[in-house]
Amino acid sequence: MKRARHMERDGYHVLDWQGEHSLCIADIWEQFPELVVGRYLVNTSFDSGFIMLSDFERQDGWRMVGRLAHSPRIYRATQIPHDQFDEWLVFERPTQVDEFETMVNRCYFTPIGIELQEEQERFWEQVVRLKPSHVMAQNHGVYLVSRDEDLIVKIMNSDVRGRSVVE
Repeated sequence: MKRARHMERDGYHVLDWQGEHSLCIADIWEQFPELVVGRYLVNTSFDSGFIMLSDFERQDGWRMVGRLAHSPRIYRATQIPHDQFDEWLVFERPTQVDEFETMVNRCYFTPIGIELQEEQERFWEQVVRLKPSHVMAQNHGVYLVSRDEDLIVKIMNSDVRGRSVVE
């Protein structure tokens, strides 16, 4: 597996695994459950569209705000539905997000790089305004945006499958 690219911007650290088709965001949050456990999530894209909550998910505390699904407090990573072309905002407290212009559906979008600069600027404006702890997304790769530098270092020193790449 390719090593993630890394950059910093606006108090956030960004990792991306662009073109790593075998990796999904669930691999990351299952290996590093501290990304999501005890936190509140907002889904801005689910399989390039919007998530349709089941009756069970609604009974579990999930709710819709417009077209965005808002989670209850997450107790285990397996509680989170996922597909491909997903984008999740992660918060410490319940946070209502009324709208979010998702960028993950632009197939090769990543917060790192020199292409799609206009979209990157709109993405960063939203992140800075909403102040999530993390943003996690999957398109033709995976990207993770986080304010937690220690966690980013921990992830960078892993191959995201549990085997340390630091000897």
